[in-house]
Amino acid sequence: MYKIIIAFFILLSSTAFGQEVDVLLKGKIITLNADGVEEPVPGAKVRWAFNKSVALSNDAGGFEIKAKVLPDTLIISSVGFKTIYYEVTDPSLDFTFNLKEGKVLDGVVVIGENLGKHIGLLDPRHVETIGSDELRKAACCNLSESFETNASVDVNITDAVSGAKKIHMLGLDGVYTQLQWENIPLVRGLSTSYGLNFTPGTWIESIQITKGTGSVLNGYESMAGMINLELKKPNEAERLYVNLYGNKFGRAEINVHGAQVLNDKWSTLSFVHVSNQFAESDVNKDGFRDMPIGILAAVMHRWNFEGKNSEAKFGIKATYGNKEGGQLGSSSDAPTGSAWNASFDTKHVELFAKNGYFLKNRKFGSIGLVGQAKYHNMRNTFGNTVYEGTQRKIYLNSIYGDIIGNTNHNIKAGVSFLLDDYDQTYNDSSFLKTEIVPGAYGEYTYNRNDKLIVVAGFRADYHNLYGPLITPRIHGKWNITKKNALRLSVGRGYRVPNPFADYNSLMASNRQWVVSPEVTPEDGISAGATFTQKFLVNDNVASFTVDYFYTHFINQLIVDMDISPNEVHIYNTNATSFSHSTQVELSVQPTKGLELRTAFKYYDVKGTYNNELVQKAFVPKFRVLLNAGYQTRNKKWGIDLTGNWIGKKRLPSTATNPEIYQRDLVTKSFWLLNSQITYNFKNFSVYLGGENLLNVIQNDAIISANDPFGAYFDATQVWAPISGANIYAGLHFSIKQKKK
Repeated sequence: MYKIIIAFFILLSSTAFGQEVDVLLKGKIITLNADGVEEPVPGAKVRWAFNKSVALSNDAGGFEIKAKVLPDTLIISSVGFKTIYYEVTDPSLDFTFNLKEGKVLDGVVVIGENLGKHIGLLDPRHVETIGSDELRKAACCNLSESFETNASVDVNITDAVSGAKKIHMLGLDGVYTQLQWENIPLVRGLSTSYGLNFTPGTWIESIQITKGTGSVLNGYESMAGMINLELKKPNEAERLYVNLYGNKFGRAEINVHGAQVLNDKWSTLSFVHVSNQFAESDVNKDGFRDMPIGILAAVMHRWNFEGKNSEAKFGIKATYGNKEGGQLGSSSDAPTGSAWNASFDTKHVELFAKNGYFLKNRKFGSIGLVGQAKYHNMRNTFGNTVYEGTQRKIYLNSIYGDIIGNTNHNIKAGVSFLLDDYDQTYNDSSFLKTEIVPGAYGEYTYNRNDKLIVVAGFRADYHNLYGPLITPRIHGKWNITKKNALRLSVGRGYRVPNPFADYNSLMASNRQWVVSPEVTPEDGISAGATFTQKFLVNDNVASFTVDYFYTHFINQLIVDMDISPNEVHIYNTNATSFSHSTQVELSVQPTKGLELRTAFKYYDVKGTYNNELVQKAFVPKFRVLLNAGYQTRNKKWGIDLTGNWIGKKRLPSTATNPEIYQRDLVTKSFWLLNSQITYNFKNFSVYLGGENLLNVIQNDAIISANDPFGAYFDATQVWAPISGANIYAGLHFSIKQKKK
């Protein structure tokens, strides 16, 4: 059977997908001297990962290299410089590569191309990259709105009063996905429920989505996957960038950032984001605001230093939020019980630093240090319920990297430390908790000519409250032919729950919380397989990907809303609990400027609730994505259309409620349609778009909306949009940095 499968893949690649090319790629390799002046790099080695051609740059830095099969990864290396890896899909472009001094992997300057959505063939993990072009296909005002054209990440509304959203991967709640920015923890602890709104989309350069367990370097979490953000860099970002946004529901936003290269070593970048919901909206006519009114502001300032044998990135982030939801006209200043009001107050400050050192006596040796200190304060009210808390966090991680013998054998090892101090209050009950977690890890990579890569990692952490947490993981990638990749992964992960913070949105009801006094860390094993095939359609790159992931919980925290519609029970169980996730995706460019993408997902997610194995609530069995994007040849006009078909979902039982407050156990399926048109000028662009253009509305999102202080009030049964079609418009303005 194994031989038949392999033969099938090879046949598929060499026939239906086996379109070869015969092209000559031309480019130039440069570097910047101490004065910031471009200088050619002669004698740099240029080779392909799979094509056999090899070339050297001439005295002027120019090179020519042949290729018979594309896409392929171009590898550029020269003694004393960081190696560049870049996947070439369009050989007609003119490439300029800027080599930087150092010994570690770094980015590449490419003239004439920006990334859209991309799945490479080199990484042993299943990593999808959403680039700047893809992010601008939607309004993309914060992180939760950055996945509209992505099939791997689902975004759901948590409740009908807070406006908060949560991500889902592999059919699992967002708490099982590790969120980072540039490998620094992003959302964790008290920021879990609302943290996706704290990072504006315009700050983001790219998003890497990893399915399944991630690297042991990033911790013992990531049971379903990991999302890592690459923010805009001081030495590469626009000198000035402004984004203005407004929509029909009274939401206005401004994003401004500015970068400056001070000299050949130092650069700096400042971000400012302000979002204001100034108008009340109640499209579904239930007497409640569809989204809270108020303001959210975020600022960030970062510095970059790049020396000959070291580099450093450090800065500060701060976020302030003050919003009010609930009944129309309600206010947190009004007397208690006069109207049902929800308020959300947030104060967040964070210091961060990343330093890298290159060992003089070890050609490939390096040491990396990552540090983060965070203060997060929040106070949320839901009617008569008050939840507030303070989190103080310190995170440290050190990484040593080197080779063993030759570059086919790479090792990484390090130690980490986490201190999380929580002070929480739920109504009249206080909860104090301090987590202290030292850890150590090691990771070995075997690389055979980039065609076969195996990564094996082992991690050991000691939690002061729960004891040792042992995390083994292994990932492998094999290029069966030059244009495809088969990936396998298996690993273990843990998650230390914080029920009140993780499931804060459930307080948007009058359910009584019944939390087990012995909540323990969740423990699960995730295994997955992915096959990616690249091919050409009319000389344009296309890709086909199919993946399957299985997550088995050894111990899972159950959030049980089925025992009673007046209660939510939270408890651990070692009974049967699992997730099956299958996704098939096809992306093609039938002609220049036109990109088509379709994906189909199937979920089988079940858990044991009150001793009965049932489908997890709010998770659809099926989802279909259709996306079309077109850009004119002169790149003046761009139009994008995205459709999502969301399958039926199970809802928690309300059978014991009075008939008027009962809901169907299974929802309807529905389509979501979004579109955006953009016109580009020299230094700015204008855009006009619409979300939920089919005007899908869940009119009964709030149970007992007429009696919000009654026993049956519940605003958490949300499975579809509650605010109908949204029309928005805005503009981007930018001034690029002058090259020195």
